[in-house]
Amino acid sequence: MTRLLAELQTTVLARAIRLFDGDLDRVTIFAVITRDTYPFGTREGLAPTVSPHSLAMSLSRPYETVRRHVHALVDAGWCERGADGVHASHAELRAPALAEFLTLVHDAAVRFVADMARAGVPMPEVGTVRPYHHAAGVQAAIDLMLAVVDTNRRTHRDWLELVLFSTIYAANSRPLNADRELSWHYADGRREPPPSLRLPVRTSAVARALGLPEATVRRRLVHLLADGRVERVGKKLLVSEAWLNRPESIATSVRSFSTVRLLLARLGVNGFPLHDPARAYLAGRPAPVAFD
Repeated sequence: MTRLLAELQTTVLARAIRLFDGDLDRVTIFAVITRDTYPFGTREGLAPTVSPHSLAMSLSRPYETVRRHVHALVDAGWCERGADGVHASHAELRAPALAEFLTLVHDAAVRFVADMARAGVPMPEVGTVRPYHHAAGVQAAIDLMLAVVDTNRRTHRDWLELVLFSTIYAANSRPLNADRELSWHYADGRREPPPSLRLPVRTSAVARALGLPEATVRRRLVHLLADGRVERVGKKLLVSEAWLNRPESIATSVRSFSTVRLLLARLGVNGFPLHDPARAYLAGRPAPVAFD
């Protein structure tokens, strides 16, 4: 699950960071606003606006920082003000660039569920469901990513370090994600994948994949290398298997899995076909981000 979540996050952020000119904080804040105000066919159950105060509380970010980004999103036309806060601009959500991005977000979530099911992870059983609307898939993708942030608060100093860690792990894990039997064989810390099944990645490739300046990535990697989260193999990078198998890391993964199960159950209640996820694709299975 951790490997597939890393792939989901990398797919979404490789596009999102470019849309917001490399500002990861703005990506995060806009994602939460969109999650809470994305329009269903009917708006039942959705808050029409979200306040900067509630955004700051949910993200554990300083209010003034959040307020500044909200002002910038309104000024840029991404968001609009309402009586009690802001909502994502419905006109922007329908604009070609953002509509294409939200389709990618949705289909990346579908791919995550499909790969979990393909690997043999039992899907939650749900009772009565409502008709599926793709907005539920967009919200699920955002919730999955925010859940990773929340469960890793004590592990990584900020979201950028988590993003770099996850992106490196996504690159390292491609051979395991591609093979169901291998993914199960190396599903936990009892067996460490051999070097032939772990693909190290260059710093420059991580920077290009995410659309971030290489100098920024190198500067932040110093912390990941210093405490052993990431290791160098020649001039390339590998997430440390020893670090992943620390008791603290395993406990984080267990918490993440419980949260993911709850999110999948909610997605099922919203009509998502958990037992045939490929039916839900809008544009088709997204290609993985290239690390060239």
